[in-house]
Amino acid sequence: MGSVRLYAIAIDEVRDIFRANAEASARLREVAAERFDGTAPAMPGLLGKLGPVFRRAPDAPVVRPDVPNGSDVDTLLAGRYVAPHRLAPCWMLLEAWIESLAWGNAGREVTEAQIDEFDFDLVRAGVPTRYGLRSLLRTGLGIALMPSPGLAAGWVSLDHVQAMAAAWRQAVPSLEEAHQDAASRLLAWFDNFPGWVSAAGQQQRQPPDLVAILRA
Repeated sequence: MGSVRLYAIAIDEVRDIFRANAEASARLREVAAERFDGTAPAMPGLLGKLGPVFRRAPDAPVVRPDVPNGSDVDTLLAGRYVAPHRLAPCWMLLEAWIESLAWGNAGREVTEAQIDEFDFDLVRAGVPTRYGLRSLLRTGLGIALMPSPGLAAGWVSLDHVQAMAAAWRQAVPSLEEAHQDAASRLLAWFDNFPGWVSAAGQQQRQPPDLVAILRA
């Protein structure tokens, strides 16, 4: 079973992660340190000063292949190339950062087949294909990070979200019962966007777009 997660965040704020200034980098490093062990620099003690006596520094964090580490943090914040074997943990790290910056998020477990069935039902109910769930993944994020195997990410503008919500709202009564529930839950989340747009203006932030991350 895979999952799809939606984030209300301006796409430029996502892209800015890869060119973060010192202040933003410090905040993102704090998020990484809170979420994942081993992403903060180790503080050397007495044993750490003994140098080459030890093959591995005694206080060095254990690097797990499936968990972000300090090197991943440095690589993403500098917008550098990510080696294929670090793509999965780097996406885990990026998504944690996106979640920390987003105005809100929604998600559920879902299979590729279930997405296709949902979109087919929307079309049957008169919703244009450009407003299906797949439409959220058609435009890449435009970031310096290649997708990892089994992952797809995309974004749509605030205008697209508003048009999508309007199209879905008219179609809900014509959807299959299971799809009515899913559509209604997402519509309730879409209804938060006007408030988030207002809050963004008050905080001098960009209004939120919608970023989607699908894991198969």
